[in-house]
Amino acid sequence: MVKIRLMGAFAHLAKARELEIKLDRPKTVNEILRELIPRYDEFHDKIIFINGKPAKGDAVVEEGDEIKVMPVLSGG
Repeated sequence: MVKIRLMGAFAHLAKARELEIKLDRPKTVNEILRELIPRYDEFHDKIIFINGKPAKGDAVVEEGDEIKVMPVLSGG
C-alpha cells in the first residue's frame, strides 16, 4: 500500500486528507495524484515529499512509500 497525505486545496478537491492505494506497478507521483485529485494539473507549484524527503512529480513511487503533497499558494 502507498499512503498519501494531502494538504490544503488538494485535500479539499480529493475530499480526503489521507488515502491509501495499492499499486499494480510502479508509478510516478504525478500519475498517482492525477487519478486522485480533480484539477491536479492546474496547480503548477506543489511541494512533494516521498518518505519524508523532498521529491519531484516525476519521482517513481513503489509499494510501502508515503507521499505528502501540498499546493504552493502565492500571496498578494
